[in-house]
Amino acid sequence: MKRLQENRIDQITQYLQASKLDPELLPEILDHLACEAEESLWDGKSFEQIYQNMVNTADAQTLLNLSVDHQNLLAMEKSLNDIVFENRNKSYGAYDLRKGYGQTVQRAVVMGVAFFLLLVMFPQLYAKLIPDPKPDDIAYIVEATPVDIIMEEQPVPPAREEPDPVQKTVKSVTPEVLPDNEVPIEELPPVVDDLQNAQPSTETVDGVDNLEVIAPPVENAVAPKAEAAGVEKRKEETFTFVEQSPQYAGGNEAMAAFLRKNLKYPSQASRAGIQGKVFVQFTVGSDGKIENAAAVKGIGFGCDEEAVRVVKMMKDWMPGKQAGVPVRVRFTLPIAFQLD
Repeated sequence: MKRLQENRIDQITQYLQASKLDPELLPEILDHLACEAEESLWDGKSFEQIYQNMVNTADAQTLLNLSVDHQNLLAMEKSLNDIVFENRNKSYGAYDLRKGYGQTVQRAVVMGVAFFLLLVMFPQLYAKLIPDPKPDDIAYIVEATPVDIIMEEQPVPPAREEPDPVQKTVKSVTPEVLPDNEVPIEELPPVVDDLQNAQPSTETVDGVDNLEVIAPPVENAVAPKAEAAGVEKRKEETFTFVEQSPQYAGGNEAMAAFLRKNLKYPSQASRAGIQGKVFVQFTVGSDGKIENAAAVKGIGFGCDEEAVRVVKMMKDWMPGKQAGVPVRVRFTLPIAFQLD
């Protein structure tokens, strides 16, 4: 089959446009006329004859009638909103409101009916879920056992007998005269000169002067306790805030140098690109020693354990003081892990 050239198709298109054909019908009419023209060319007719017959058959009036009929058919398919807003701005908002008005009213009616039914059925549902108590329902059974109370009589204390008054006296012994052999000999304490070369004792013995006596050691002897019996040692208090905070020996610069030297970045955290701060909490004792080190907030991937390990390696701190006295202080130290 022979094909129309582009200039021939443009000539037919210009004719249809000049006849004021509806733009919606233009592609269909053009396709129909082009097909008939190609069939006529196959029969041996010239394009001039075909074009003249086309103009006579599809004249301007015929094309106008087709456009009017097409508009009428479209109007029958359009809704009232499309007819009202024809050739108007539909994107303003009023068109969408009118178009969705039916669905909005339908949803509002359904919700209203559902809410009304819920209000009507709520008392019945409540009565089924929580029934009214019945007279024969027993919630609790309380059994009371009678108790006999016997009043005990308090014993009457015996009457205290007051001693008879005694006359105040002063010791006054009448001296008695005895022979010399019956008079008891009074033991007077030794003088200082006698104790220079002798030890005090219950009796006087004529022995060796300055004799050193070595006592044997006592087996399984218990060392005396410095604390008094029955007195517990007072537990040392741990402070959070003190007048003078504990400090690393050498200051913050020395502590930073210690961390840079001993802190090792965990390989798994380095591979995962993990970085951040690990907060390690520990107690600085009154003697400056580190105790109870633990990570209270960390980033994982081995960084928490590494921070605790390095803190435990620190040497003794300068303890915190309260009222000038060294005390135990709870301290929190942030340790940063940062990739280069």
